[in-house]
Amino acid sequence: MTLIEHLTLVEETRSDINQKHDLVDVMFLVVSAIMAGAEGWQDIETYGDSKADWLRKYRPFAHGIPRRHTIARIMRCVVVESLMEALLGWVNEHRTHYGKPIIAFDGKVLRGSYRKNASKAVQLVTAYDTENGLVLSQKATPSKKGEIATVREMLEVLNLKGSVVTLDALHCQRETLEQVQDKKAHVVVQVKHNQRKLREGVQSQFQAVFDAGKEKIVVEHKEAGHGRKEDRYVFQLKAKLPEGLAEKWPTIRSIIAVERHRTINGKGTVDTSYYVSSLSPKHKLLGHNIRQHWRIENSQHYILDVVFNEDASRIATEGAVENMALFRRFIMNILKQSQCGSPSQRNKLKRASWNDDYRAQLFFG
Repeated sequence: MTLIEHLTLVEETRSDINQKHDLVDVMFLVVSAIMAGAEGWQDIETYGDSKADWLRKYRPFAHGIPRRHTIARIMRCVVVESLMEALLGWVNEHRTHYGKPIIAFDGKVLRGSYRKNASKAVQLVTAYDTENGLVLSQKATPSKKGEIATVREMLEVLNLKGSVVTLDALHCQRETLEQVQDKKAHVVVQVKHNQRKLREGVQSQFQAVFDAGKEKIVVEHKEAGHGRKEDRYVFQLKAKLPEGLAEKWPTIRSIIAVERHRTINGKGTVDTSYYVSSLSPKHKLLGHNIRQHWRIENSQHYILDVVFNEDASRIATEGAVENMALFRRFIMNILKQSQCGSPSQRNKLKRASWNDDYRAQLFFG
């Protein structure tokens, strides 16, 4: 299916008597404008006026280019679940699988998405294919604590079979880990003080091995540059938790310790993070899975903020914020999958804003 065909599947809440502008026309305008670097409603209107001839090659725009307030009103009426299904359905049609996909779940606050109270800013949870650099799903959550229920809802609908799900310590919850297992997937999750007894059990098992001098480094990684040096050592053990903990956490097969030795401008620090997993302790890629989880920060959050200026966006129209965030992630997915020209997403976005043919190629191949 083409992009336009996917957009025809999107639902809206406008009444039949209040549809001067076609929904697909408006969505194509918005996604094209974002591809060309637009950041707000005025940008989208200006882009539409400037590129009306190009837009009409693909859609009729029978009543012209809508004004910015009209665009905002229409976007507020889009049913976000249907938009996500349409856009991410397009992504999955073009997604290539390499072995076991690593899917990281993480939250992000849209810092500009409020009128007066910063605590009302929209928070989104994203499922991110770290190997392909693609957003697979997103869902708004009312608060940081609300992420637990939101992630479980996303786990329920995603096809996770054969994948490795990575989560931060907030989601180190028995129910969540069992849900991942029920989806025929594996999990790697950090353990912190929100699961104090589990963390103590993991730390105690590693300490006994360290004290006996029987530790074995599975992965060693060194980085240096700009006055900073970091050496990382990954240790993996078969989980041998105390009986009570083993009963409470039946899905845990292995425990992992990541020891980081950092030197910044001559000052050294050492810290250790602990993880648990349903994968075998002999699995050689546990350290890789942990490292990949943080790609959601570097590969998604950084690009959204630096390339798309998401945190600076002042779009705060209720009902439209999540839709616009989804459009940005969709464009990011398209740019990521494109093999044309520079590998830089910023460069691709600039080229798409200047070159009509290149923009068309990104959308339609």
